Amino acid sequence: MAQFPTIETQRLLLRVPEIGDFGRYAETLAHPSALHIGGPMGRHEAWRRFLQMPGAWHVQGFAMFSVIEKASGRWMGQAGPWCPADWPGTEIGYSFHPDARGKGYATEACAAAMDYAFERAGLG
Repeated sequence: MAQFPTIETQRLLLRVPEIGDFGRYAETLAHPSALHIGGPMGRHEAWRRFLQMPGAWHVQGFAMFSVIEKASGRWMGQAGPWCPADWPGTEIGYSFHPDARGKGYATEACAAAMDYAFERAGLG
């Protein structure tokens, strides 16, 4: 099994997605305010989407991290480098659970993910 990075910020832990993250991930994609292509998704569709990130970690060596609030241990969202097939370049993407929005988590996580992408993953 490959070694994957973990990043720690003041309030957050960024790590590769784990099965226990799926419940809140599915809630995020089911929410009417979901800001992803295709609109809100049911659990079946969310499961397929969820598996993209662990797969990208294994195949590409990078992908979005699960963002965990250190104080509670709860999955807050995902953020990190993402480069689908035929995409013009690697970007830093993010998506956060509705109850995690407005707290600065995206800014904190994306800053750490950009540092990782440039300094450790060689994506710059």
